[in-house]
Amino acid sequence: MLPETNRLKHRKDFSAVYRKGMRRNSAHLSLRALRKPKSVTLAQPTAEKSLQPTRTGISISLKVSKRAVVRNRIKRQIRAALRHLLPRLKFGWDLVIVVRPIAQECNYAEILQELEQLLVEAEVLDGNSRGNLLLALTVVGIPLAVGAIVRALWLRYRITSRRVSITSGWMGGDRTDVIYSDIVKIVTVPRGFGSYGDMVITLKSGSRLELRSMPKFRSVYDYINEKLPAAAQKTNAAQTK
Repeated sequence: MLPETNRLKHRKDFSAVYRKGMRRNSAHLSLRALRKPKSVTLAQPTAEKSLQPTRTGISISLKVSKRAVVRNRIKRQIRAALRHLLPRLKFGWDLVIVVRPIAQECNYAEILQELEQLLVEAEVLDGNSRGNLLLALTVVGIPLAVGAIVRALWLRYRITSRRVSITSGWMGGDRTDVIYSDIVKIVTVPRGFGSYGDMVITLKSGSRLELRSMPKFRSVYDYINEKLPAAAQKTNAAQTK
């Protein structure tokens, strides 16, 4: 469960978010986000204005599933994703995550990916985790940072008019080629204020390929999306509405 201070519980609060909040959509989720006014803490001598913790609520209707066990499973997955992202949530927001009817086919990884994307797009979530940066500066984090750098030295993406190729492993010994007709969905996550980002490509087989920290990823995504089958383009378009 989320901490009490991070829960949106009252009907009037949900109504305010629906009425005044911005909307961001993905394939399986819809985010409503409302920035709260700063509150005045009278206990402080200067009556300094402070932001309250961000609160979140989940809305899932019978349209998703008439079975309570299915709806509860989806809610547990969303709460788990929110707990994972909680340290990166900015203060001062009320959020409602609306579950779309096709979400029952989702697994936890997809929910986490989509939720992170929506929160970044709404500027509710920091694009980069400060905790990861601090970790890289500690004695424990140095081996992790060095390992990531070593992997990155041999990681190459090549995008042509026919396929996406990923070269990785020691000395670039591993190569994966994906033709565009095998792609059914792409999820993007902007980072670094949109200057670069991640892409997760889902294939017909159900497997996924992650393209991390890609520069100019928006133009790269647009190029790849133009090459995809119509059904995949429709799925991607539904995520960005």
